Amino acid sequence: MKVLIVDDESTTLELYGALLEDEGHEVLTRDRAMGTTLVIISEQPDVVLVDVGMPGLPGDELVRVVRDNPRARGVNVVLFSARPGTELAKIASRCGARGYIEKNEDHELFLEDFRKLAAGLN
Repeated sequence: MKVLIVDDESTTLELYGALLEDEGHEVLTRDRAMGTTLVIISEQPDVVLVDVGMPGLPGDELVRVVRDNPRARGVNVVLFSARPGTELAKIASRCGARGYIEKNEDHELFLEDFRKLAAGLN
């Protein structure tokens, strides 16, 4: 899969990008939400992992912007945050995200969550 990770923390982009690349995925990264819709349109990723707490344009607002753009509307945008799962579930439901994955220090758990989510998208 082609995965776009959008997060303002460079260490997060590097760590989770490497984990997904090691799984065989093509990974693109962005350190800001502004302009991401254009990247989604041009790159056509299968999944976009979006951090909720980004400066400028929070992740849940980015989901709404993507869903309102006819050329990007069909992309699978997933919230990606260290916030508790119950909170992420509510935010995902409100903004129209396809789901959520918690950032987790247990990298195998993150990969397991990503695999489950990806299987449900196909």
